[in-house]
Amino acid sequence: MDGSIAVYLFIFIALIAGLSTLQFYRGRKQNLKILEHSIRVLERSFKPKDKNYTVIGIYIGYDATYKVIHDMIKNIKAVVLLLPRQSLLYMPIAKLTSRFDKVFLIINYKKDKNFPGEAHLVKKRYYRLGIKRTIKGIEKMRIERISIGTNKYYLVYTHRSLVEKLINFAKQLEDPSIINHLAIIPKNKRLYLAAKLVPDQLEELAKKFYKLGLSI
Repeated sequence: MDGSIAVYLFIFIALIAGLSTLQFYRGRKQNLKILEHSIRVLERSFKPKDKNYTVIGIYIGYDATYKVIHDMIKNIKAVVLLLPRQSLLYMPIAKLTSRFDKVFLIINYKKDKNFPGEAHLVKKRYYRLGIKRTIKGIEKMRIERISIGTNKYYLVYTHRSLVEKLINFAKQLEDPSIINHLAIIPKNKRLYLAAKLVPDQLEELAKKFYKLGLSI
């Protein structure tokens, strides 16, 4: 009996090892394809005069800084984080914690850039701890709820015209549901976007985000 268990255990371990190896090469190829595609799209969208990339874990993502030709923009930051498709055992856990591939875009403005107020568009349930523990100074801002497509969002703002710009940006996208958090943050002189990374929609997202950044 003990011998049979050992044989079955050996077969099981060998099977897992084989599947893990297969998943490693398949997942690595898929992630590299997404990363290469995102780099091409972002560079095409922002047309940087200078760029710098830092790898965040092999096959997982990168942090990019783009210098663009615009008097009021200091730089544009981009962070791409992918699910660990190369890991058979960790992938199910990552789907529960990270949930999806992510892209973060930030336009950092120069110090003399001024905003009339602050505004946030946040998808409901995006932050597990809630918006009140995430957005600083929220107690001084107005909070409303809005539906865009099939998704519900919070509007958190001090200036109505700014939040209207965020709403219009979302509604102009082919699929607004990819937006998780879009914000104009005057204290940090930045326009911030957290979104689900969908390769076929990234170019539209990046170009319209840049256009929004130039309009505020």
